[in-house]
Amino acid sequence: MKLQSLGYLLKREKLALLASDHTHAELLLESLEPYPGFYEEYFVPTTAREQKPKSVFMVIKNFDVCHEDDFIRMTMHIKRDHHIEFDAALSSIVLFNEPATTIRVNMQDYSQLPELISHYKQVGIKFQPNKTVKPYQSLIKIRRFFDLVVMADGIYKDVDKEFTYYIRVPLFMTWGEFEIATIAIRNNFDYKTYDAAQAAIYNKPGIVELVRIYDRKADLMKLQSLQQKYTIEVERK
Repeated sequence: MKLQSLGYLLKREKLALLASDHTHAELLLESLEPYPGFYEEYFVPTTAREQKPKSVFMVIKNFDVCHEDDFIRMTMHIKRDHHIEFDAALSSIVLFNEPATTIRVNMQDYSQLPELISHYKQVGIKFQPNKTVKPYQSLIKIRRFFDLVVMADGIYKDVDKEFTYYIRVPLFMTWGEFEIATIAIRNNFDYKTYDAAQAAIYNKPGIVELVRIYDRKADLMKLQSLQQKYTIEVERK
């Protein structure tokens, strides 16, 4: 059984200027520590760290996320007319203590990034100019389409993203409450080598609250145990 819906992912990661052999006129940031709970806190070997997915955040201006349908049409146009393999989603970050709209991009070949930027400019996207940004921690909210396979009641596997799972929780938590709950669970549970983020998808009654789990060795028993523990923490709030 599948579950498909629009929704969002909320996480905290370290961002910095994109390290690239190409000099970009646009402000481009990259995530330095994707899935920090899995890779950084528990000393995953370097060979595994090198396999981390890389995300680039292209900072844009004068674009309201309410116009997401326009952005999707622009992206469809680029994919249809040009031979570039990429995934793009509207996202928001904090930049210089202010919210900023970005396009989160994942690519197999980042040497095609300048070409992709050019195509987005041609369809009307305007980019913030490049400037100095020191590495910093930011909340990142990514709008995306979720294609999930149901593993068990309230446990889902992401079809598009390897080693990625979702557990359903009964109530909403603020990000601060979520971080406190995650720390409490880690400190009282032998299962630690995973990264957790908040997520939500839309259904007819409203919103389904989820916790995203990234782990290369997750199994159903571990995920169900996490679901129970997050449910307890949520209900305490």
